[in-house]
Amino acid sequence: MRNSLRTARLGAGLTQLEVARRVGLTRASYTNIERGHKNPSVATALRIAQVLNRPVEELFADELAREPSRKGWGEGDAGEALGGHQGLRCRRG
Repeated sequence: MRNSLRTARLGAGLTQLEVARRVGLTRASYTNIERGHKNPSVATALRIAQVLNRPVEELFADELAREPSRKGWGEGDAGEALGGHQGLRCRRG
């Protein structure tokens, strides 16, 4: 996430203070988000994406990809959590 936010901000020609003010945060709060020390709320992430004119998925994709593993879910764990039913399918009948 850090590199995406910083790259997008610099590409937009904005300082951390300018982004923070437009989003409604302090510079320190925005800096903590950009550095990956804090996670923004959904509303704040959407406002940052709007200010930087980038899709929110692009800016925060790294965090979204890591989220399941933080909660103890790794690849394949979802199937195990569902009783070992990996590859569930819906059938039309």
